[in-house]
Amino acid sequence: MIIIKEMILQYEKDFFNLEFCSNRLNLENRLSKDFVEYGKSGCVYDRESTITALLDLSENRWIDITQFELTSLSENILLVNYISYDRSVNSHALRTSIWKKEDNAWKLYFHQGTPQHPK
Repeated sequence: MIIIKEMILQYEKDFFNLEFCSNRLNLENRLSKDFVEYGKSGCVYDRESTITALLDLSENRWIDITQFELTSLSENILLVNYISYDRSVNSHALRTSIWKKEDNAWKLYFHQGTPQHPK
């Protein structure tokens, strides 16, 4: 499970990397055809709008991940929770992802970001 956890952590980080995100095939291979995101903005994004937004990036996103936890819900479903810190805007968000094994590859099926407010 440690190897899968490290792989999925890297997969999450790839979405912050300009080189990875500037390649449509990378994004199409990483996002499930049924992908949905509930953004920390409160907006809902489908697969194509997410791909379009990531292709429009002009630089790396300087986001750190802490408290990364992975739970196996079944042989083909993983639940991931972590806290992200966006250095460019000094904000934290609670993050949840569901990864689904499709065609023998892990694909992001669902993602949600919720702003984390100071206590």
